[in-house]
Amino acid sequence: MKPLSLVFMGTPEIARPTLEATARAGHRVLLAVTQPDRRAGRGRKVKRGPVAALADELGVPVLQPDQAAYIVPRLQELQPDLLLVLAYGQILPAGVLNTGRLGAVNLHFSLLPLFRGAAPINWAILEGQAKTGVSAMYMDVGLDTGDVIFQEETPIGPQETAGSLAERLAKMAAGLTLATLEAIAGGHAPRTPQDHGAHTYAPMLKKSDGSLHWGAPAVELDRRVRGLDPWPGAFSELAGAPLKLFAPTKVLEDDHGQRPGTLLEPSGDMMLVACGQGALGIAQVQAAGKRRMAAADFLRGARLGPGDRLGS
Repeated sequence: MKPLSLVFMGTPEIARPTLEATARAGHRVLLAVTQPDRRAGRGRKVKRGPVAALADELGVPVLQPDQAAYIVPRLQELQPDLLLVLAYGQILPAGVLNTGRLGAVNLHFSLLPLFRGAAPINWAILEGQAKTGVSAMYMDVGLDTGDVIFQEETPIGPQETAGSLAERLAKMAAGLTLATLEAIAGGHAPRTPQDHGAHTYAPMLKKSDGSLHWGAPAVELDRRVRGLDPWPGAFSELAGAPLKLFAPTKVLEDDHGQRPGTLLEPSGDMMLVACGQGALGIAQVQAAGKRRMAAADFLRGARLGPGDRLGS
């Protein structure tokens, strides 16, 4: 395989496996472009981003512009064969996309044209999809609208969270990237236009999206808890304070005739909550200012039991 010279654009942890695999395969990574480092933690110290930290280890120069358009002169100077993009965090203008001799390729975590947008992993779970995957596509100025090169699909497990699914897809993306780069370098990469009439959208999530309404069916609330784990996190209210709820979960058919939000008799280590249809078992919770813990331990410590209620 002829090595390509490329610029990698990505920021979070899920982009690291692809950058590492690309570099280890012998391709020349001329530059890594990421979002600026952010302050994090209680001390609000500036923390190096995951891709930037890996680029430092690999000896790859890093640029972190506020806007991607600012780096066009640098990209024109480098004259890369290709731009390789995965979860960069900004929509890239044509001036950036046109700097790669062979174009720009994006790795997107869905089976396009499904779930275009910022949160495809979360929405695949929220919408109850049986499968998802990774798409390698040529980029254009639209939102995930470019021609598809390759796709790889995978089933979504019944207890899969957005976090665990992201880890699996990140590893899949690394392998799919190497196959894509080999095809492009060899001049035989396919181009399959998307069916734009069949697209769906995966909008960015907000913290408020985590609020649970217990009148919904248990199967829907189950997907919401898993699809929002770890961020923004599903939550309800207990005595006027937020209570975060995490997987593992369990859907039960019987709500014992209780009002939605009512605690039922616990089942093993799970807290059971009556829903609009059925009941939902929740294994882990986190009260305000507390650590994440087993739901059964929380119930004992808070002296809660059947008949107590969650929600406003």
